[in-house]
Amino acid sequence: MYATALPSDRVPSVRVPATQIPADLRSRGRVLVEALALGERTVLGRLEEEGPSRARFPRSGKRGASLEAVLINTGGGIAGGDASATHLIARSGAHLVATTQAAEKVYRSDGATSKIDVELVVETGARLDWLPQWTILFDEARVARTISAEIAEDARLLLVEAVALGRIARGERFAAGMLTDRWRIRRGGRLIYADGLRLDGDSAALLDRPVIASGAAALATVLLVASDAEARLEAVREALGLPDTLPPGLEAGASAWDGMLSVRLLGRDNAVLDSALRRMIGELGIEDPPRIWHS
Repeated sequence: MYATALPSDRVPSVRVPATQIPADLRSRGRVLVEALALGERTVLGRLEEEGPSRARFPRSGKRGASLEAVLINTGGGIAGGDASATHLIARSGAHLVATTQAAEKVYRSDGATSKIDVELVVETGARLDWLPQWTILFDEARVARTISAEIAEDARLLLVEAVALGRIARGERFAAGMLTDRWRIRRGGRLIYADGLRLDGDSAALLDRPVIASGAAALATVLLVASDAEARLEAVREALGLPDTLPPGLEAGASAWDGMLSVRLLGRDNAVLDSALRRMIGELGIEDPPRIWHS
């Protein structure tokens, strides 16, 4: 779940006016994966791919009853004005695990805003684990992301989303730019979880404020919607070191209510946050994370 890259060629003190690329030259990616229950196994139903978006199903992912999908952006990242849409459907009784081949990089924008849309459907008795690798925001990136889910009353949904605010290992920071993040989760047709985040303009100044992030360079949100979600709360807190033994450089909070468990994490860098995610993932019902996490 780590990603490193060469330093940006932008000189921080110099702002060069950008010329926007025409909208019809922007990337438009879309992938749809449908998982079907077949006896005690889950198999691929429908697969649709457009633009640079692909899905692959490695043999290493065929463990147990689940189907593991690895999503790929062949464009190598997202630039200002690009759009990416992911649709994942776990039909009745199916178990779909979805991750990404690598961290998704959102590059410096020429002024346009990129869009990332994730739509999830989990039918009765089904399970969907959305476990993408990191999203890395380059300085001056502009991106609007939405995550929406429709799940049955007895379905199970796990979301793990982590964001690196700049390429931390290269000493870079998401100092300016825009990030909006909108989550809407419905269970049985009823809205049960709504969340929103907006960073715009001088992001560094906002993130440095003690009441916002105290200078954190990485953040993550974890949400489990399941019949046993509340029963897992204490084990998750213990795995993180809450309330009094959190590792240095990590802030976290976990709560559970109404069949949901929510975890918020802030890290001084992505390494300390990634370590926390790996410690707690087993307590959320993930016995064996996708093997591509280890590559």
